Amino acid sequence: MTEISNEQYAFSNKFGEVSDRRLVYFWKKNWFSGKRRIDIPMKQVVSVTDDVERNFFGGVFFTVVGTILLMNNIIGIIPLAVGILIIWGAPTVIIRNAGGEKMGSVGYPWEKGAAEEFANAVRTQLFKD
Repeated sequence: MTEISNEQYAFSNKFGEVSDRRLVYFWKKNWFSGKRRIDIPMKQVVSVTDDVERNFFGGVFFTVVGTILLMNNIIGIIPLAVGILIIWGAPTVIIRNAGGEKMGSVGYPWEKGAAEEFANAVRTQLFKD
């Protein structure tokens, strides 16, 4: 038997969907892999964190290698671009559920605003009266 839901969606973007009853989240999404969709009841969501992950030394390494290669060959543009992206940083949203499990999702550097909006929408649903 099908139950009709009065679920109201509050927000939706690349990181997931937020409603008054559940959170649809794309878990283990990162630059080079796919994503897994999971549905979590809002009652089981404990916290949400949004941050920007940067690896300065790795980015400098790729940038230097890319610059050296670029002097000799056009192929140096690839490590140079990767180095710039690593230094720029990747927005990360981490959801912690009641079991203590952390579920992270990583976006591209230009998706920082979308990550912040998603985290704020989850916080709004968590702490509404």
